[in-house]
Amino acid sequence: MEGRVPISTSDTIYFNLLLNNQRYRLTDQPYIINIKETTTITLIQENIPPIPSYIFRPQRYTQLIRLASETNFLPDVVGRICLIQGSDLYNHYTDSKIIIGLRLDRSKLVRLTLWDKEASNFRELHRISTRKNHVVIITSIIPRIHEGKLSLTATPGTRFYFNNEIDIIQRFQKTNKLLS
Repeated sequence: MEGRVPISTSDTIYFNLLLNNQRYRLTDQPYIINIKETTTITLIQENIPPIPSYIFRPQRYTQLIRLASETNFLPDVVGRICLIQGSDLYNHYTDSKIIIGLRLDRSKLVRLTLWDKEASNFRELHRISTRKNHVVIITSIIPRIHEGKLSLTATPGTRFYFNNEIDIIQRFQKTNKLLS
């Protein structure tokens, strides 16, 4: 399905409206907008309410257990990094596997596995500043039950947010009595 949206009196954005991927859903919405290569976007000079820079939907441990059998939803999590294992952690050109111990609350520690580009991206973040004991929001992960335990795996859509100004991180720190 194709559509168009006027963005100013003289310009229009042309786009494809696609069904949301049923296997790995990045949003609850049934459709996604695919902007074409020929699209040009022009700044509108009117007062428009700001769009939030990020919207997170972190899942709790019990919700992640339930989602481990689902194949069509990539949840977000918030937790404190307790452990980082991998080789050559300060070389962001390396994309070998990294294992992160992530504490989701006071009692639940889960294993997060990063592969390829996501491992390389995390190395770059880790190189800039040590990330152990930092609270992080991690988006678009795959929860699985392995040997009776919850484990998480990164996807190409996985992103890391360490900003202590984000309200979800502040709530996690307050609930778990952590200092920023």
